[in-house]
Amino acid sequence: MRERAIIDLITDVELHELAKKLTYKHADDLIQEVALMLLEMSTDKWNELNEGGYLRYYVVRTIMNMGTSPRSTFAVKYKLFETFADIPEGQQAEPYDEQLEQDLTIVETLLEDCYWYDREIVKLWIQEGSYRKVQAVTGIPYKSVGNTVKKTLNNLKDDYDDYIKRNVGGCTIIDIRGNIDD
Repeated sequence: MRERAIIDLITDVELHELAKKLTYKHADDLIQEVALMLLEMSTDKWNELNEGGYLRYYVVRTIMNMGTSPRSTFAVKYKLFETFADIPEGQQAEPYDEQLEQDLTIVETLLEDCYWYDREIVKLWIQEGSYRKVQAVTGIPYKSVGNTVKKTLNNLKDDYDDYIKRNVGGCTIIDIRGNIDD
């Protein structure tokens, strides 16, 4: 009877889906660990859980604890929460790109100079990732959001190009008419 109940629990599709959501590739291992725990459980505790109708709750709670607690023996055994500070062997760290950092600083500065509405819509678009999501947050129609983002990005590109032309290598540029452009 006990073994049959355990088999029914470990073959339950919903429990497998839960384990898969929590541990992805270790879902089968998690289910097996829970089954072993149930088989090793004392008869008194088994009877208390089974007769009280708490067995499924107990199994779900155990799966949750084993799959989400960094200190659980399962999580430690399968290194679920281990992070790697080192770069995997064979890969090299990307070098720091000072030019990219400077360009980003320039664009951020230029964005701050934009009209407040345009600036905030672009910031929301960058944060949310789509026109529709900005629409959901603000209530502004997505076409309006899209037009604002496109217009602002084009203006930023033009402003960036102008900035670079004016500040190439820290030099003052003299246009072909002899005018000094600072």
